[in-house]
Amino acid sequence: MNTKTPPAQPHGHAEFVKALQHETISCPIGGCGGPLDVTDLSQVKDRVKTFSLRCPHCGWEGQLRGQETLTPPWDDASLLLMADEHLMHQQPICPFDDTPVVFTSLPNPRRRARYRLSCYYCGRQTDMDWPPAEARR
Repeated sequence: MNTKTPPAQPHGHAEFVKALQHETISCPIGGCGGPLDVTDLSQVKDRVKTFSLRCPHCGWEGQLRGQETLTPPWDDASLLLMADEHLMHQQPICPFDDTPVVFTSLPNPRRRARYRLSCYYCGRQTDMDWPPAEARR
C-alpha cells in the first residue's frame, strides 16, 4: 500500500457526480493520475450514496459520500421542472446541489405512472404520480 498522502479533500461534488454516472475519475496523487476503480458501497435503502475509490497503479484509497441535507424539500415547481426535463430525455438536476436526479419507476396497481425521484448526494426523495393532478384537468 502506498503511503503518499493526497491533497486535502481531493475529491468533491464533481467527482461524486462522475462516480454516480460511471465516468472516469483520475487519481489525486501527483505524478500518478491513473483512472480509479470506483465501487458503489451503498445499500438499496440508502438515501445518500457512498463510493469506494482505489488506484490500481499507486494503491491510493479514498471514499466519496454525499452530504445528507433533507430540508428544505423540493417545491412543486422544482418537481414539475425535473419531470419535464425527464420527459424531454434531458438529465434533470437537483436545484439545491446540481446533482443528477434519478427517476425510478414504481409499481402502481392503478396502472398510472408513478416515480420515485432521488438525489443521491443530498438524500432528498419524493414519490410522484404522472401526470400530476394539475395536468389532468
